[in-house]
Amino acid sequence: MEKPQYLSWLNQYTDAEACLAAQQSLPYYLRANTLKTTPEKYLSWTKLKLGPTFLDYAFKVEVPPEAGLGNTIDYATGWMHTQSLSSMLPPHILNPKPGDRVLDICAAPGSKTTQCAALMQNQGVILANDKNKGRISALVNNLERLGVINTTTMNQEGGRFTTSHKFNKILVDAPCSGLGSNESAYQWWGELYSRNISALQSAILRRAYSRLEPGGTLIYSTCTYSPEENELPVSRLLEKNEDAQLEQIAGIPNSEPGLPDFGSELKNARRIYPHKFQSEGFFLAKITRP
Repeated sequence: MEKPQYLSWLNQYTDAEACLAAQQSLPYYLRANTLKTTPEKYLSWTKLKLGPTFLDYAFKVEVPPEAGLGNTIDYATGWMHTQSLSSMLPPHILNPKPGDRVLDICAAPGSKTTQCAALMQNQGVILANDKNKGRISALVNNLERLGVINTTTMNQEGGRFTTSHKFNKILVDAPCSGLGSNESAYQWWGELYSRNISALQSAILRRAYSRLEPGGTLIYSTCTYSPEENELPVSRLLEKNEDAQLEQIAGIPNSEPGLPDFGSELKNARRIYPHKFQSEGFFLAKITRP
């Protein structure tokens, strides 16, 4: 898609020019790995210049090191993990606790999995699944570097996930077009692409929800703006599962409600735009089974 056409499309949902401009110069973020340290101890130890965020364990990198954050002693020791602030939102909203049983159905390379493990204090269990066998090696490396011991991995397609186990917390960070995370993605993207991948997202979400036990919570997220990839899969799930409830998400600064195009309840979801949140574009929906 050409840039003018893309901006015209994106203007339906937000200030497209401001959104794309912000997306091209977003700050870096990291989170202190609370499995190995505390935010206070990490701040007193690190040589990086950091600023606060609304999460007490997450920090904005004020001056990125020339060699890159991945080449710092902070990263090598596992005292921190580089991750966009938007990417930290799904585990933050899911809010897993020690002793929970968590499924991360599209887990690799493991940023959200390891964040869940930290929130759980390595207690309980996480099943981290990914269909891409090659990416599981990156997931395992992150688990080892960050000291995660409550997680096991699985290699299955999310839409055909076959485990018989039930979980009280599930994360579906679905594969998507990536318009919110890659400022150049629009060059190869088109609305037909979103409609096609929407079927896959719906299958993964449907399968994940079937593994959610009564009283459980599921977070569906993407890093894109297309309603066919965001609100539509959630709407399909709600239509086919009368017991599914879309809960309101609170506490995310400078976020916007979901689009009501596929039902008024979609306003309970949240949209994240780079020029307002100062991190990559994201979509979040919180689904519960009473």
